[in-house]
Amino acid sequence: MIEIRTNFTPYKMKISRREPVVLSLELINSGKEKEIVSFEFVLGQQFSLEKTGYKSEKTEKIPAFGPGEKKKYYFEIWPKQMLRAGEQGMRLTVIEHYQSFNYVKRKQEKVLKLTVEE
Repeated sequence: MIEIRTNFTPYKMKISRREPVVLSLELINSGKEKEIVSFEFVLGQQFSLEKTGYKSEKTEKIPAFGPGEKKKYYFEIWPKQMLRAGEQGMRLTVIEHYQSFNYVKRKQEKVLKLTVEE
């Protein structure tokens, strides 16, 4: 079983500052067996993973994720021009695979909410 822990730093985005928020993603294999894992992080239309604004999703494959092992990822989330105040959502999908990346054993989806202020 894969545990998912996420954290925004700072926890709010200010539109007026035009600075990124950092998402900390930690995956933990709390099971007793080695897993094959992949994840997809989709930001939507209001955010980007780079300052230029073109990259709005990230996919990563972990071919050997041992029991008790932890993996940490950091993503800078930049505002796009069309960003509006309020709570904005992003989607994180973590998939545990069976034998290869072609077969899905378990799939977890998590919607992350980021508060945006003027």
